[in-house]
Amino acid sequence: MVNFEQTCLSRDGTVETVRLREGVMTSIVPFISNAVFEPADIRLMSYAYSKAIEAVYSFGRPNKVVGRMIADRIVTLTNRGERDPNRLRDMALAACGFDLGRGAG
Repeated sequence: MVNFEQTCLSRDGTVETVRLREGVMTSIVPFISNAVFEPADIRLMSYAYSKAIEAVYSFGRPNKVVGRMIADRIVTLTNRGERDPNRLRDMALAACGFDLGRGAG
């Protein structure tokens, strides 16, 4: 189950450093503006976003601009039909310039 009330960004503009627990993930809902998605799509986008942010931590703590770029890319890709959360994560990170072979997993 996704916690849709969870915030993605801390007050200082960085992505919150919350350890993901089973059943809780960072919600992508605050980043969805001009699209409508089914609950299952929101869950898979939130999962992809959580995994992308987790991967970015191997490069350093992401700020709100990086978090927004990743989220926007995931939303765009999902809106275009991509539904594989691992591909969403990988393509969003690549579009933002992260080399997954260099420390991100």
